[in-house]
Amino acid sequence: MKVYNPKMGMDALQVFPESQAAANQRSGRAGRTGPGTCYRLFTESAFKHEMLTASVPEIQRTNLSNVVLLLKSLRVDNLLEFGFMDPPPTDNILNSMYQLWILGALDNTSALTDVGRHMVEFPLDPPLAKMLQAGARMGCGAEVLTIVSVLSVPTVFFRPPDRADESDAAREKFFVPESDHLTLLHVYNQWKNNGYRGDWCERHFLQNKALRKAKECA
Repeated sequence: MKVYNPKMGMDALQVFPESQAAANQRSGRAGRTGPGTCYRLFTESAFKHEMLTASVPEIQRTNLSNVVLLLKSLRVDNLLEFGFMDPPPTDNILNSMYQLWILGALDNTSALTDVGRHMVEFPLDPPLAKMLQAGARMGCGAEVLTIVSVLSVPTVFFRPPDRADESDAAREKFFVPESDHLTLLHVYNQWKNNGYRGDWCERHFLQNKALRKAKECA
C-alpha cells in the first residue's frame, strides 16, 4: 500500500494486512461464476483482532499536493476547514502546501500563483509539472518532456535475480554521472537511435514495455 510520510515528503510502499472488508470482498469471487471455495490464509483471531474493518482511504495516506493545487485553483482558501468526506491528517495538508510554496505554486499568503495556475493544467505531480515549465523556459523542453515521460512509467531497468551482475554491468553503460535524470534521458535516446527495438532492450536489460509507454506519453 502506498503511504505518504510527511517528514520525508515522499510516498513509500509499505506492507499492511488487508482489511476485513477487502477479505470479504475477495471471498465473494469464489463461486461467483461457478462452484468455488474460499480458503483463508490467516487465522480467525487475526481477522478479528489484527485487521482493520475497512481500508484507510487513499486521501488519508498519500501525497496531497495535487489535491491542494486543484482546490486552490477552485478558490478554496482554507483547506484545513474544507469539508473532506475523509479528512486527511493536518500534517499532510500543511506539508503539501509547503512543497507547493517551494515550487512557486503558492505565494506567502498560500494563494495560487501564475506558476501554480499553469501547473494545474498538467495531469502530473507538481514537481514534474514544474520541470516541464522550467524546461520550456530554458530551451530544453523536448529533453525534459522525455525525462518526465520516463519518470511517469514503471522503471525501465530490468534486473533478473539470476543475471544480476550482467544487468548491473549493462545499466552502468548508460550511467551519466551528473544526474539520474540524464541517465534516463540517455537510455531513451539510445533506444530511439536503435529504432525503438525490443530485441535491443532485451539485450541491454531494459523494459521495452515501459519505454514504449514513455514514448506514448512524450
